[in-house]
Amino acid sequence: MKLFIGCTSKSSIDPIYIERCSPLIKELASIPDISLVYGTWNEGIMEVLYEEFSKNKKNIIGVTTEFHKSLENDIKLYEEIVVKTTTERFQKIHECSDVLLFLPGGLGTYAEIFSAIEEHRIHNGKKIILYNVNSFYTNMIQELYELHKMGFIDEVPADYMIIESEWKKIVDIIKEGK
Repeated sequence: MKLFIGCTSKSSIDPIYIERCSPLIKELASIPDISLVYGTWNEGIMEVLYEEFSKNKKNIIGVTTEFHKSLENDIKLYEEIVVKTTTERFQKIHECSDVLLFLPGGLGTYAEIFSAIEEHRIHNGKKIILYNVNSFYTNMIQELYELHKMGFIDEVPADYMIIESEWKKIVDIIKEGK
């Protein structure tokens, strides 16, 4: 299984997010026959991803833009896919992933979430899992429900993604999908 994990690459975040995401990442990295698809950076939560999946000798597929590639990040990948734009980047991520998991992140992660939702809506896309640790995504989820209530979108968030705040349940969901 190829698991995309979208999350922050910022090291300036509240350490509680790294602390709360680390057990999930550690457990996911120990699942047999799982590969990581991610955005090729090694800071913030992305650093924990890279370290755990590397330590467990997992295939790591990095999908990045030419711009981000030019910033030279010291990582070793099983496969690297370099594209010109962030739009192309998400297309490649979606193509080569079986499941899309989102941990806390910033604008890039939000863009990936909304791209995944739109792909799911139009093409009955991949399984989307949102880790709502410390209620990180609660405001976004409430806004999506409000947009549904107001008639701007047809589906409620639970129609196109799994929203979970317990990391052990996410591990179970991913193991069941294998």
